[in-house]
Amino acid sequence: MASTEQGGTDQTDRGLRKDYFSSSGGVGKFLPPVFKLLEIAVAVICIGLIDDPVNNSRFRVFVSARTAALAYSTFVPFLIFPVVYLLGKVLQENVPWKLQSLLNLTAFIMYIATAACILSDWSEAKTRSYWPPNTQRMDFQCGAGALAIVGALLFLIDLVVTVRLGTKGDIE
Repeated sequence: MASTEQGGTDQTDRGLRKDYFSSSGGVGKFLPPVFKLLEIAVAVICIGLIDDPVNNSRFRVFVSARTAALAYSTFVPFLIFPVVYLLGKVLQENVPWKLQSLLNLTAFIMYIATAACILSDWSEAKTRSYWPPNTQRMDFQCGAGALAIVGALLFLIDLVVTVRLGTKGDIE
């Protein structure tokens, strides 16, 4: 009886190892969902940081209308896409790695453009001679631009990992 239990356990262990661990170190399948959780966190924090400079500048314009539109049209969709990806993982539906790579590349480009615009507006607002300066809103704006750069790098790393795992056949 002990030999049949051992044999069943070995088969189960091999199946789990094959399904959940790749041959490249054991964490291959878990990397894309971890990146998606980090991308959600970055998008939420960026939205929270950019909201005050965009909406509460009565006497002094911190963020131009174009930059605000670009920021919201970048952060919100790339908040939704990782949520849909994770929901698909929960429902055991796979997103093709090529589509995911295309979305990661698009997110990288959009985050870089948004960061450049936010930091450009921050630099312009910093040099204007309005008094008294509201440094808290400028700090939020600078933080949103810096975090957008971090988000762009996160999407770039996710792109590289997704392409490597996809070409190896570790993810579908």
